[in-house]
Amino acid sequence: AALSNTGIPKVDVAADATSDEQPEVNISDEEFLQFDTSGIPVIVTLTKVGRHYIVDATSEEESQMSSAVSISVNRKGHICGLTKRGGVGLDPSIILDMISVAKHVSEQLINKLDSEIAAAEASEEES
Repeated sequence: AALSNTGIPKVDVAADATSDEQPEVNISDEEFLQFDTSGIPVIVTLTKVGRHYIVDATSEEESQMSSAVSISVNRKGHICGLTKRGGVGLDPSIILDMISVAKHVSEQLINKLDSEIAAAEASEEES
């Protein structure tokens, strides 16, 4: 959410410098480019406690875990990364089930983030 409001200063590099000179770099204080967040994934962590999964478990809940899987999912539902931690192995069918849950949760999270960002931008424009 913070990245959607991030402005990147516009930078101009003079192309007329010779090979032994440093090019002139001008960084604008007034012009900013919008950071494109459309391809940034969200990360959903599922903690396995017994036969259940907990999304974004508290430290107390994590103390009872056998394993945890953090799954990075983009807005197209594609898996961008997966990290497993904890000493207990996971059956591949469990991992596939966790991925399915993470995709569902990530879709809800992305929709919620989009609506909150839109609401914040609308509120900012009214001010």
